[in-house]
Amino acid sequence: MIGNDLKILGQGLKITGRGVLQIDGELDSDVQAMEVVVGAKGKVTGMVAGQQVTVQGEVAGAICAKSVTLQASSNVEGDVHHMSLAVEKGARFEGRSRHASSEADLDAVMDKSGVR
Repeated sequence: MIGNDLKILGQGLKITGRGVLQIDGELDSDVQAMEVVVGAKGKVTGMVAGQQVTVQGEVAGAICAKSVTLQASSNVEGDVHHMSLAVEKGARFEGRSRHASSEADLDAVMDKSGVR
């Protein structure tokens, strides 16, 4: 968990995990975990990748996940690569939605971006 009073900045920094990563602070880095939750007060500048990504706060960068949920309070500026996308009423999304027909397509996006 990255708490709401924590700010992590680092050029070229990548944060990875195998479980659930809850981000409630400010992160200037690429992030990859099995499940990523950007909390209502969370802000990520960089690529967010995982099997499941839920955004309640802000993301400035691409999202790449099998399942993506943009909740009503979310603000996303960047392309979303997904197999399943849910956007709640009130969510702000500036970018392109890119549907992937297979996990191999998503893996190719992550490999190309260097997040893995």
